[in-house]
Amino acid sequence: MYIGPFYFDTKEIFLILLTILLGIAMCFGFEPAWFNTRDVFTLAILILFTKGLLPAIHNEAFFFVALASVVLTLFFPIFQVVLFYLICFVLFRLLRVI
Repeated sequence: MYIGPFYFDTKEIFLILLTILLGIAMCFGFEPAWFNTRDVFTLAILILFTKGLLPAIHNEAFFFVALASVVLTLFFPIFQVVLFYLICFVLFRLLRVI
């Protein structure tokens, strides 16, 4: 989908929609049962940022790293999850997986 000079894939549109809905949930104080809204919002912004910087990455491997990061937010602090995400992302880029 083209919006002006920008091209948005459906995955990016859903990710943008997720960040908007999480921002609204944070404004109204809604807290989901298992996830911390602020942690998932931080992770969604990080995923959106890396997906926007590198549009030519393979979606399957990137999806598994993002999914593992979201699941890890249930068990670990956000610093450790972001560290895991960044280390996986750098290693995948160095090994030419994504």
